[in-house]
Amino acid sequence: MKKRLTRSTTDRFVAGVCGGLAEYFGVDSTWIRLAFIVLIPYSFFMPIVVYIACYLLIPEKRNIQRASFRHNVNNPFHRLHSHARSTNSEKKK
Repeated sequence: MKKRLTRSTTDRFVAGVCGGLAEYFGVDSTWIRLAFIVLIPYSFFMPIVVYIACYLLIPEKRNIQRASFRHNVNNPFHRLHSHARSTNSEKKK
């Protein structure tokens, strides 16, 4: 599965940009936040513009799970199918 740059939905203070960058690069989000704060006065407030651009361009992380109908026990069709199989096997006895 490919790694995608997304904004974090769990590790966020404002918009999840720093949390998403930290997840992507595999570092603690505190280091990313400190880098943004330290760079603000030395780079003419450019990190604020970069943060806003990242907020607008990076999509938010969606927690979509792929379900398999064959092995998903919580699926109502699976329960009906397994119930029908068990009643058919009982009738054959």
